[in-house]
Amino acid sequence: MKFLGPYLMSEVIFMRRKKFNVCLSGLTGSGKSTLARKLAERYGLKRVSGGDILKELIGGKDSLYDPGWWERDLASEAMERRLANPELDREVDRRLMELAKEGGYVLDSWTMAYLLGPGDCIKIFLKADIEIRALRVARRDRISIEEAIRRIKLKEEETYKIYKRLYGFELGKDFTPFHLVLDTTKLNVNDVFAIVSKFIDGWLD
Repeated sequence: MKFLGPYLMSEVIFMRRKKFNVCLSGLTGSGKSTLARKLAERYGLKRVSGGDILKELIGGKDSLYDPGWWERDLASEAMERRLANPELDREVDRRLMELAKEGGYVLDSWTMAYLLGPGDCIKIFLKADIEIRALRVARRDRISIEEAIRRIKLKEEETYKIYKRLYGFELGKDFTPFHLVLDTTKLNVNDVFAIVSKFIDGWLD
């Protein structure tokens, strides 16, 4: 577990004055989606996934029922559309930023921690070794670990290029905006939830 960024009293006070947001980011298979659901339930927040919004924009409502949609071959066409039309990603981020103004959300997103100010959300990043992430994806999608690694790398390499071009930040490499960076490689779901919950409780005390 690694803590990044200064604890500024002004940030903490700002969080207390309104419904707080959690900006949750992390690479595929790090446990981000599961943690987002558990945090939303614990703190009475609404969960919104940037990936789901983007999926619906590109693949329609049916894509929302497929948790592994972004790792499947059909998503390669989606990546091509994103590269050709950056407004797709910008539209997702506009929607998420509007919700952040209201407060009371877990924003499951790769971008919000970089685009929102330090007082707009508690920023958390989950990471894990590629082999462990691939194992989790392989179990979910019933594919080989080798295939899972291939799909994960393709997705992340292309997404890295998109966000680097759009906003200039380096996804999964620049952790400067985050208040907490947690390696989930050797942690189970309950461990991750307990650690992150304790961290958030500390912010809100």
